Amino acid sequence: MGLLSFYKTNQEIFDVNSLDAPLSIDLTRLLVGSTPLGKPPWDGEFFANALKKSGDLKMEQSGYELSLEGDVIKSAFLTLDKFQGNFLVNDKPVTLTSQTTQSEIRELFGSPYWTDHDDGEIILFYEYQRGKIELQFEFPDGDSLGYLTLIHEGILSCPEQRKSYGVDKPWPPHEK
Repeated sequence: MGLLSFYKTNQEIFDVNSLDAPLSIDLTRLLVGSTPLGKPPWDGEFFANALKKSGDLKMEQSGYELSLEGDVIKSAFLTLDKFQGNFLVNDKPVTLTSQTTQSEIRELFGSPYWTDHDDGEIILFYEYQRGKIELQFEFPDGDSLGYLTLIHEGILSCPEQRKSYGVDKPWPPHEK
């Protein structure tokens, strides 16, 4: 048996350890790694093969979950007390943790399109690309940032959801 007979070519192979690489999220360009939300993951992304294979990639120990819809990245859900990646805003690194407050988010991103208050929980909704991309900052206790979600065709893009959240602003939102 030749040495190269162990080399398999036509298989999708990925190194599970490479999934421990820190995930970068650009909150201005709305990128997961180098891939725009709502686009197919770039093959060079450390998570691309695993995500394409399963459609959902849940990395609890690293504090994130990615999902596909069809062949495009539908969402990135981040648990801030576990997230080990990094964030960029306007090409600069920013620190967002479970200690981040609503006022700090408003300083970075301005006024949200909508704010939901429900049983002490607060969600700030930011809408981009005329409502095609949604950025949610969730404060489960009303004070500290718990979760961050980037989603293509987000919750508020659905008329029934806007109604259930009591949204009384025009849709689609205008770009700032």
